[in-house]
Amino acid sequence: MGKNGHVHFSDETRQAALFETMILAAGSDGDVSKVEVEEIYRRVFERPEFHGIHVRQAISHAAQQVARAGELSSILSSIAERLPDRPSRELAFGLAASVAWADQRTPPSELEFLKALQQKFELEDADVARLFELAGEKAPLPPTEAS
Repeated sequence: MGKNGHVHFSDETRQAALFETMILAAGSDGDVSKVEVEEIYRRVFERPEFHGIHVRQAISHAAQQVARAGELSSILSSIAERLPDRPSRELAFGLAASVAWADQRTPPSELEFLKALQQKFELEDADVARLFELAGEKAPLPPTEAS
């Protein structure tokens, strides 16, 4: 645990935080569907942030880190610390929304997760609506300064 009481994963990178966000979104309804995993792969292959990684290993690593971390608020705090800038947080939210919406349904548990993510990332409703619309259309998400 970090000095501020938040859980820190062994991989402190922005890339790991983005993966963990997608894994959380996929599992937020208690069931990770094939279409959600396919959406993770699709988003990874379209984003320059993920070029050159081994996707299966990254997904497995992120899933293990999330499983070990415990409480959602701690995980989200750790992710927010590793994504300190607004463009990265918008990208993470857009990736999460894409994965959550991949199966064309958003049960209350997924909506609760996305709302918690919005609050932790301090995103406005208008930003969330824009990102959710892009996710629903399977459109490319906006570039980040770090891309």
